[in-house]
Amino acid sequence: HIFAPAEAAFRTMISEEESQCCIISGESGAGKTEASKQIQNYIASVSGTGGNEGIETVKKVFLDSNPVLEAFGNAKTLRNNNSSRFGKYFELKFDRFGRPLGGKVSNFLHEKSRVVKPGRGERNFHIFYQLLKAPKAVRQKLLLSSPDSFFYLKQSGCYDVDNVNDREEFDVTNDAMKSVGIGDKRREAIYGVVAAVLHLGNVQFSPKQIDDAEGSEIKSDSKSALKNFCGLLDLDEKGIARALTTRKLQTMAPGGKIETYSVPQNPVQAAGRRDAMGKALFERLFDLLVARVNAALDVKRVAKKIGEAQTSAEDMLSLGVLDIYGFEIFDTNGFEQLCINYVNEKLQQLFISLTLKAEQDEYESEGIAWTPIPYFNNKIVCDMIEGAKPPGLFRVLDDTCKTMHSRGETALDRGFLDNLGKSFGSHQHFRKVGSGRPGFVIKHYAGDVTYDVKGFGEANKDVLDK
Repeated sequence: HIFAPAEAAFRTMISEEESQCCIISGESGAGKTEASKQIQNYIASVSGTGGNEGIETVKKVFLDSNPVLEAFGNAKTLRNNNSSRFGKYFELKFDRFGRPLGGKVSNFLHEKSRVVKPGRGERNFHIFYQLLKAPKAVRQKLLLSSPDSFFYLKQSGCYDVDNVNDREEFDVTNDAMKSVGIGDKRREAIYGVVAAVLHLGNVQFSPKQIDDAEGSEIKSDSKSALKNFCGLLDLDEKGIARALTTRKLQTMAPGGKIETYSVPQNPVQAAGRRDAMGKALFERLFDLLVARVNAALDVKRVAKKIGEAQTSAEDMLSLGVLDIYGFEIFDTNGFEQLCINYVNEKLQQLFISLTLKAEQDEYESEGIAWTPIPYFNNKIVCDMIEGAKPPGLFRVLDDTCKTMHSRGETALDRGFLDNLGKSFGSHQHFRKVGSGRPGFVIKHYAGDVTYDVKGFGEANKDVLDK
């Protein structure tokens, strides 16, 4: 039962006064997120309070952070109706009596590309749909309508989840935000940013010749979307329009003087800048929520509230729970699956180094006779994906996006695939697929995965500048 490792970790932490960590792994849809929540619930139930209301508040904040982070970090995928699209590490801090006196939440690799392009048959992050089912007064203030009227949502063609009531879920999220200390005005501002991202996605561009360059302008029928976006965030419409359709280029003139030029952007480039802005807004909003949760769990703040002597967080016992993406193999695998599977490759590498490799190296150093256990060291796969010298897959993708930034999506993806073939054509864990649906195969530790190259370039674009 999932309570067994939770009990063992908690009791070992108290009896031996050593910090503990629960690592939850498994394929997508295996139940990692639910297991993580059950462990947290169990720890909150068995840990002491000493009758102190402040400690009970710590437990409540710790548990109520889940619906907040899930609303902004989870989404429906083809395999899982509540899939975590970010990695998280919950760490609860205890005194030697087992009383929780604070904690911290760390987030990793938030899937911000989903904001602008959720997969077909999947949904964007839950909060978008919850907000579209919020009370009428809230929706009217944020100028919201149905989900199929927003470009960032209608691309997937999926708006509902079986047995999930987004109206009720909005209330749960709103109440949880109150519990973690987010006041009325800040909640309104947060919902305003979420709505603004939706309106930003409806801004479209048409070609416009500017001198000898191919530029763009905002289409007349989407100027209202720009107006809504700027109105919600109190921004200047002309300034945002200029930021989307032009790029600042700085050059070094003779004598060391820096000269700045305004470079027109064609419709493809302008759409990329729009999406980069949308992703950045949502990502920073998510980071703000994590920071708000951590402020409520701050050890010094809790100590002051419950009237106890302040203790450094480093000197306290901790029990952590790691909930990371599960390995994904779908019928069609894209950029998001590559990122997720890369994370799992790194986690597998950690398992190998801390268990099989470390143990066998210790046996060998001590001269203990044992039968070696064969294992696959997946460092070669990790290096192929993340390497710097020679450049790994991610660096090849970045380089392709920079050199072909003005090209359309199809040309960009094919250029990326060609560059991969040149870089890894002879690699034993890579194979290029050219027939039918262009793509490539990576031999992961969990099996071979075929990635469809379509959309890699657009998903990786992040051209946010000053």
